[in-house]
Amino acid sequence: MEARRIARERIEKLFGLARDLAASGEKERSRMYIMLARRIGMKLDIPLGHRREYCRKCNSYLIPGRNARVRMGRKKVTLTCLECGKVTRFPFGTRERAGRRESSEYSEKVVLR
Repeated sequence: MEARRIARERIEKLFGLARDLAASGEKERSRMYIMLARRIGMKLDIPLGHRREYCRKCNSYLIPGRNARVRMGRKKVTLTCLECGKVTRFPFGTRERAGRRESSEYSEKVVLR
């Protein structure tokens, strides 16, 4: 559909702007762009592929080392927002299922942009 394509493009644009503004220190405007992108994604039921790039509690764009802490455990990646303290965990590595090893869907995108 045309509306879904436009919505995806708009979400990508808003996340790009949020990334640039967060890097330059304009946190509030960056948060506004993330809230807009989330709202657009929810209206048209578009899966948001940027889940690791922002805090789902305070809508801050996360930059590791500046406002986010990333720790890797044995089977998970722990992402901590230093603005609000929210801790998010993602599975990492391989898992064995029915005698074969599968790569976790998150193991491919460990490094945040």
